[in-house]
Amino acid sequence: MGNFIRKNTFFLISIGAIPGALFRWQIDEIFIVNLIGCFLLGFFNSLEISKRYKLILGVGLCGSMTTFSGWSFHLYKLINQGQYQLFLFNSIFIVLMGIFAIGLGNILAKKINS
Repeated sequence: MGNFIRKNTFFLISIGAIPGALFRWQIDEIFIVNLIGCFLLGFFNSLEISKRYKLILGVGLCGSMTTFSGWSFHLYKLINQGQYQLFLFNSIFIVLMGIFAIGLGNILAKKINS
């Protein structure tokens, strides 16, 4: 039974990961795609939907769409170019904006749930 659940979970996550990766590939702006993903993650996790849909949409779609490695590479390039202030600004700004976007998604989902 446990193996079936694990395979089912992998399948559900994959259903969301494919369109998330394609969406990420189409939007070549790390900041924008991460904000969209954060908003959607806050939204999906706050909706009163089954765990199955949270796996598809939250873990699969949002996890595949957002890009920590791409953001880290962008920050690495800023350091290598000696743009330390821009590195610091980007490091703090995207984290704060991501938290804000998750909060907005959460608020919107709660309004829908009520």
